[in-house]
Amino acid sequence: MARKKKAKGKPDYRMAWFLAVLGTIAFGFGAWGAYNGWLTQKWPRAEAEIVDATLTQHQRETRDVQRPDRWTTFDVHYLYRIDGKVYLGGGIEPYAFGMQNSAGAKKMADAYPVGAKTQVAYNPQDAHEAYLMPGPSSFSLILLALGVFFWLMGLLARRMIRLGPEDPDDKAPEMPAKKPVTLDPQIADYYRKPGNEKS
Repeated sequence: MARKKKAKGKPDYRMAWFLAVLGTIAFGFGAWGAYNGWLTQKWPRAEAEIVDATLTQHQRETRDVQRPDRWTTFDVHYLYRIDGKVYLGGGIEPYAFGMQNSAGAKKMADAYPVGAKTQVAYNPQDAHEAYLMPGPSSFSLILLALGVFFWLMGLLARRMIRLGPEDPDDKAPEMPAKKPVTLDPQIADYYRKPGNEKS
């Protein structure tokens, strides 16, 4: 049976609004970071040399002593020359909000060892700003996905609140009891007569 709509009281949509606000904040930051990261793809390039690359393992104690929280970060510095002037950069992804993925950090450490030559994108308005991996950062894309997820959860929560809890009286109708089979009186009299009983 379909659930009945709430008949009493005003629905409380605070949880739905809370999820919608979270989704808007996450999507807003993600869209801002992804758009500005996308703009860096149009920046000019310069040849750079990796002069420092450090892969750091971090560990934080948790309640489960046998399974502490571990993650990995990658720090890099490189030299690049523009119009005869040498700059020292350390940017990896633009607008990453200081976040890194542990698996991505290990891949970057393998891709950018000390002494490696690579191309960096630098800001034509401020050559001190440069990035190894121009374009939308992975974290900004995660924020976009989280924003959409929270919006969908908010819509689902709003629908469930609007419908309300299932009415306990809303049960499947009971099947009517079967009536006992009655024998036709004439047939019954026939079988009562002597000699008509079945052997």
